[in-house]
Amino acid sequence: MREYDLIVIGGGSAGLAAATAAYEAGIRDILLLERDFELGGILMQCIHNGFGLHTFKEELSGPTYAERYIRKLEEYEIAYKTGTMVTNITADKTVEYVNPDEGYVRISGKAIILAMGCRERTRGSIVMPGYRPSGIWTAGTAQRYINMEGYMVGRKVFILGSGDIGLIMARRLTLEGAQVLGVAELMPYSNGLARNQKQCLEDYGIPLYLSHTVTDIFGKSRLTGIEISEVDGNLKPVPGTGRVVDCDTLLLSVGLIPENELSSGAGVDLSPRTKGATVSESYETSVPGIFACGNVLHVHDLVDFVSGEGVKAGVGAARYIRGDLSRGSSFATKAGTGIGYVLPQSVSAGACADRTEFMFRVTGTFRKAEVRIYKDGALWKTVKRPHMAPAEMEKITIRKEDLTDIKESLLFEVAGRETGSEPAAVAVKQAEKSAGSAPQESAGTAPQETVGIVEMICIVCPTGCHLTVRKDAAGKVTSVTGNTCPRGEKYARQEIESPTRTLTGTVRLEGGCLPRLPVITSDAVPKDRIFDVMREINRMTVHTPVHTGDILIENVLGLGVNVIASRDMPDLARK
Repeated sequence: MREYDLIVIGGGSAGLAAATAAYEAGIRDILLLERDFELGGILMQCIHNGFGLHTFKEELSGPTYAERYIRKLEEYEIAYKTGTMVTNITADKTVEYVNPDEGYVRISGKAIILAMGCRERTRGSIVMPGYRPSGIWTAGTAQRYINMEGYMVGRKVFILGSGDIGLIMARRLTLEGAQVLGVAELMPYSNGLARNQKQCLEDYGIPLYLSHTVTDIFGKSRLTGIEISEVDGNLKPVPGTGRVVDCDTLLLSVGLIPENELSSGAGVDLSPRTKGATVSESYETSVPGIFACGNVLHVHDLVDFVSGEGVKAGVGAARYIRGDLSRGSSFATKAGTGIGYVLPQSVSAGACADRTEFMFRVTGTFRKAEVRIYKDGALWKTVKRPHMAPAEMEKITIRKEDLTDIKESLLFEVAGRETGSEPAAVAVKQAEKSAGSAPQESAGTAPQETVGIVEMICIVCPTGCHLTVRKDAAGKVTSVTGNTCPRGEKYARQEIESPTRTLTGTVRLEGGCLPRLPVITSDAVPKDRIFDVMREINRMTVHTPVHTGDILIENVLGLGVNVIASRDMPDLARK
């Protein structure tokens, strides 16, 4: 039985970052196993931009972000196998896998990194009533069909759940010509990033129904409509509030679950809150030598944070293999009032790097919040946050020397003004007003006020700062506040005067392993020309080979913007 120094399970953003980080930490005998036909994981279907601002200091599409790591993996000549399904892991670090070329294989590793990602909750997990007609999809499956396979899933679409994938698919379907009738969210707040609420719903006049859920499904062979109803404070449907929406497609964006069947088989302790492993500051699980990172550990909102965890797990695994990973006395991290969980769950100050990053999510939406940190029960530190929401991962970094005196626990809690939504009935009226303000074919407009104050969300980066813009009687911007960087002010001024958006889509592809090639505009285009540019993109057919950055349409519609390929595609037919 072949033994490797390190086995990485999963070739997405976490696994790629972990493998390359371990190599850079001195480990050479590495094997990465990926079940899909190519590396990159879910990133290969995430053709939209917004990735890489933390890691690469530039905004990339999902495939382009993945390629940065894939090229590094190949540069380091790290061994990997695609089309390979891991079927079992044991506590003694034996790995069993199958693939078409080798059949059933058993190998072992001195260390293992778990990076299997997560899976979507399905209709069965939320107990939805009605028949089982076609036209009901999870949002991620619909994304793959549209972005990689080239199939439209429907024309009149409603979305249940306001997670980021649901919001992004609302925009994607609209750009492809579908009518997105609305998004219903069970909670009184959106579960997606604020910037995605702005650029995926508000830009296209798509209503968001907070405190609502689907209470019935109509149709037998194909979906013909749904009923949505308000929910009360206990998240139960309110009788008499149901309203029928005629649609042929329902997308479910109702949460993600870390993929931990293999972890359980290896005896790894799982957190009831995150559904992922409990880990130390080195991202080692309860089983010595088995590490975990990324969405298999806890669900993230930013891929940059996933890759960052992969780096930490890779470095931790390298230290374990070399025998210099200390396991001295440790303390626990605890989630107090307003905090859902804190990760890592235990910390050994002696094993820490110079700085330790603590990640957590809040349980409600807060304005002017204060994170309080307690050492062994005594208040030690407070951190101000202007806005906090469950959809946004929070991070606080603490120096190693500040952790050495902790004996039992480090507790996090949040205090501040917790904000809810408007009552459900008011939210419906606001949603309908929003839906009527921007036709599906208009891509929205700049804020209409000519004088006074305009509130907006900055979409320059995932932070999604809440901006307050003041204008004079002539409609000119006089001040911008709320931004955490100069780009926020620039964005606000442009959004008032001449709003633009970077556009992503796909073109038909011949000769490649997939029928669609993702593309992106080289610069932002005016919002009122987005659909014109999309029509030009949809007319194209491209032949392989194609490389990331290749210009496919030069100066599209005379706008001074090019349409470029956002992933490599060799001249190779699908096996």
